[in-house]
Amino acid sequence: MSKSNNKNSNSNKDLSENNNIAIHLPKMAQAYPDRAAVMFPVKKEYASWTYKQLDQTADSYAHVMKQAGVHKGQKALVFLHSGPDLIASVFALFKMGVLPVLLDPGMGREKMCQCIEHVAPDILIGVREAHIARWFYRQACRSIKLNFTATQWFPGCVNLSKEAVKYNEPFPVMPVAPHETAAILFTSGSTGKAKGVVYEHSIFQQQVKYLRELFKFKPGELDMPGYPLFGLFDIALGMTSVIPRLDPSKPAECDPALLVDTIEEFNVTTCQGSPIIWRRVCDYCKEDEIKLESLKRVITFGAPIPGDLLEELFKVIADEAEIYTPYGATESLPVAIIPGTFLVEHAAARTVEGAGTCIGKPIAGMEVKIIKITDEPIEKFDEDLVLPDGEVGEIIVHGPVVTQEYYQEDEANKLAKIDDGHGRVWHRMGDTGYFDKDHNLWFCGRKAHRVETEKGTLFPVMVEGMANNHPRIQRSALVGIGEKGHQKPVLIVQPKSGSFPEEDKKKDQLSRQILARYDEHELYSQIKDVLYRESFPVDPRHNVKIHREELAVWAAEELGQ
Repeated sequence: MSKSNNKNSNSNKDLSENNNIAIHLPKMAQAYPDRAAVMFPVKKEYASWTYKQLDQTADSYAHVMKQAGVHKGQKALVFLHSGPDLIASVFALFKMGVLPVLLDPGMGREKMCQCIEHVAPDILIGVREAHIARWFYRQACRSIKLNFTATQWFPGCVNLSKEAVKYNEPFPVMPVAPHETAAILFTSGSTGKAKGVVYEHSIFQQQVKYLRELFKFKPGELDMPGYPLFGLFDIALGMTSVIPRLDPSKPAECDPALLVDTIEEFNVTTCQGSPIIWRRVCDYCKEDEIKLESLKRVITFGAPIPGDLLEELFKVIADEAEIYTPYGATESLPVAIIPGTFLVEHAAARTVEGAGTCIGKPIAGMEVKIIKITDEPIEKFDEDLVLPDGEVGEIIVHGPVVTQEYYQEDEANKLAKIDDGHGRVWHRMGDTGYFDKDHNLWFCGRKAHRVETEKGTLFPVMVEGMANNHPRIQRSALVGIGEKGHQKPVLIVQPKSGSFPEEDKKKDQLSRQILARYDEHELYSQIKDVLYRESFPVDPRHNVKIHREELAVWAAEELGQ
């Protein structure tokens, strides 16, 4: 083994010619070797790794895995905590041409086992708990032959950090074609079966380009990502990724004081997180009269940000800062983007009137169309499917960040992908929406959540927007009971904390106020039932997507139907 310390002298001269997404790490290590790449909590303090240290660690990890028998084309299931070891391990896999397989632990054991068994990984890189689970779920994990930990000891596993000290020479970044598979990222399964989305290197490269252009990110800025994988993009953009003190699988339980302290201590310039995180941060800042002056931009994801939260958030960040909500999905991200200032000044009032949620204009290079709603596969794209502006239909997208397939999911591919006959694939987002006269895209809810009554179709986000601005309502959910075409619409309301109407008289009064908003609308006037819950079942990834299917079952039981 070479013991050369001249790490980057000759190994990466052709980086610009390699399509591998991993090239960004050594490029940044060359440009900014001593800059902090990642800062992470260790007990009560924060530690950091430089770009040079991160790149060297990724190289050493790659050498260790190669020595153990790992090779290009294999699939590696990764279960590591947010931080430098996760980032170094994933970049090591990219450098080797090995496919990281990433899924959300919050999806539940049964779904997780189904995903693992389906994708059949060759390798597991995980924390101790992941390897214990491997023992318990041997059937699902039977394909795994090589096991690694990042720092911990576990029987039968190679400890990457312990073995890495034997290697200090560069690991060459594996040359790949633009459309070679880079990774398999699983959807959360919050609105159906969790599916493995096949990511190509070209898609990751284009996402880096879009992030740089859309948000004007500059090397040296500090980003605090509310979701672990965003830290990988921080590195590719030359920024410092400040790992927040929160459990990414339970954002609703975050401690806002810890997040605010970190932002202020390090002068973080960008924060990313789901609306549930920002709700807690806003409440904390408002109570303690704190203004986060260092923030240049806030990025929300997972679900549309409520109008009242948006206004509160603007009050606690710098006056010149902007709030952005990108629209997209694991299968295609980003598709569109909208600044919070536009929402507040132009779109929020229309949401209250039942227009849905404005999600902005499609970004450059992304084509978006609205087609007739159907639950059946569409084999070939046809312009006759396209609806005129103003008419609600299903959103389909084509462009450089649109993934081409799910991993070995023939039925899902038939339902989600449309061939245009010219080698291009359109992805069906599974969302409903429409274009207004200014070509702004409006979101009206998931296609699977539409309520089809004998009088017509109700789209949940449009209906809920008319109720959600009531001062006593936290959020609402429209569900349908019965068979499609003959469904009974029911509105379920979650009152704001401390205002749950326990008394029937108060419930009746609030219900009358809500229903009065629908009486003037011919289609919505058929909503006659309002039910109340103290909380809604939500997705584990962002804690904001409402599980309406579960609520529909509950509503039917409550109404005796």
